[in-house]
Amino acid sequence: MKKAIILFACIIAVSFSNAQNNDRKARLEKHLYYLASDSLHGREAGSEDGIKARAYILDQWKEIGIEPFFTQEGFEIPFSREGLNMANLVGIIPGNDPVLKDEYILLGAHFDHIGYKNGQICNGADDNASGSTALIEIARMIKENQSQLKRSVIIAAFDGEEKGLWGSEALASKMMESGQIHQVKCMMSIDMVGWYAKNGKLELLGAGTFKDGKKLLEDNAGNLKLKISDFETAVMTATDTRSFARNYNVPTLHVFTGLKSPYHKPADDADLIDYDGLEEITCFISRVTTQMASDPEFGPTGKNAYIHSGNNKPFELFVGAGFTGTSISFPDAGLTTNGKFGWNAGMSVQYNHKFRGYRLGVSYQDSKCLFPNQTDLYGSSLLYRQKAVEVPATFIVQNIDPTVRIYFGIGANARYVFNSSLEGDLNYKTTDMQWGYHFMFGMKMGHLFFEDYFLNQLNDMFDTKAGDPKARIFVTTFKIGWVF
Repeated sequence: MKKAIILFACIIAVSFSNAQNNDRKARLEKHLYYLASDSLHGREAGSEDGIKARAYILDQWKEIGIEPFFTQEGFEIPFSREGLNMANLVGIIPGNDPVLKDEYILLGAHFDHIGYKNGQICNGADDNASGSTALIEIARMIKENQSQLKRSVIIAAFDGEEKGLWGSEALASKMMESGQIHQVKCMMSIDMVGWYAKNGKLELLGAGTFKDGKKLLEDNAGNLKLKISDFETAVMTATDTRSFARNYNVPTLHVFTGLKSPYHKPADDADLIDYDGLEEITCFISRVTTQMASDPEFGPTGKNAYIHSGNNKPFELFVGAGFTGTSISFPDAGLTTNGKFGWNAGMSVQYNHKFRGYRLGVSYQDSKCLFPNQTDLYGSSLLYRQKAVEVPATFIVQNIDPTVRIYFGIGANARYVFNSSLEGDLNYKTTDMQWGYHFMFGMKMGHLFFEDYFLNQLNDMFDTKAGDPKARIFVTTFKIGWVF
């Protein structure tokens, strides 16, 4: 009899849990189909359709029982930029500890999208109706478990993200003015979480900014497969964490399911969303947030992604390759030969201090160029080729920006030529050790860099004491590579 009662209780509990999950999934679909509907015309920031999306989210929050964070101003916190009037929604689920309730875990998701593209509506189902939808149901779950909270949980729906992260920047600035920004123990951005099945994992960037971050996330994973990174590194996929991390050193976590959805395209529609995955992710974020808000030991590591630090990374390793164009100058004859393509590959280490950089490298250089045929000056040219190991040392001036960096460099170089050849019967002896100066222009975007490198030789290229002509080599290199 006792076993039967226990079995019956288990069946009731499982049935109740399944019913809750089904209800949650149905609500997620309802929210998302509305926010990503054609009737909202892509929810562009500052538009009437953006206001409608905001009103829908606010109605859900009020039904759940969320309170305004800024009690004197209410839920809607207006801001303007470039002639557009926008507003964030900011609510709170208060914690219960008399001291820790004044500390915050902040959950944010932007609700705006890009409107139209090439005359077609971009509904932005994944970007970011999915995050806004998840935020509503996360808030509902946290509210239901409010008794467990020691810290308070801020719920923020951001406007103007697609215009340049304007909403999150406005909230971070306002919280700084009110003296509350440094009470935020973690800011989490839920941005594009609707394509879990196709991505095969939930990506979490920023676990290294709070204590035991990887363990906390793994312990709450449930059935989800996680890809956890200590820090955010991507430049082209910036999210609403940026202002909090870069300007105020707040620990941040970016939650998303990758870039496989047709984001910023008309095809990003509600029928493509993985609702089972979205429901799992909603529960996962709720569990993680509840643990962050209920654990008195939860706190920052003091570390941050260098793209959020406002400074260039102190030490960097550049690895790259490219093609070269080479020519030879004969000053006594007033002649410069035409170049041919060769290639270059190598690596260098750079130390950065504010706007200055100091780089030391080593590379393999295969140079080719045309050489005048002295027996037939007006006829065909000969091919000169040399293979060398080059060691350049460069002083660099650059802007202080870890996201997009523009730089200029000048320095000295030495090359050891270990192989050279010249077509025809000419028997010139190439100087083994060549040295000269160089200058460069470059751009670094995230981990990717592009450089134009110009090398001029200063010593003689051939053995002039043996009667060889006075000549110097010039090499131009275009290089692309990766920075670690």
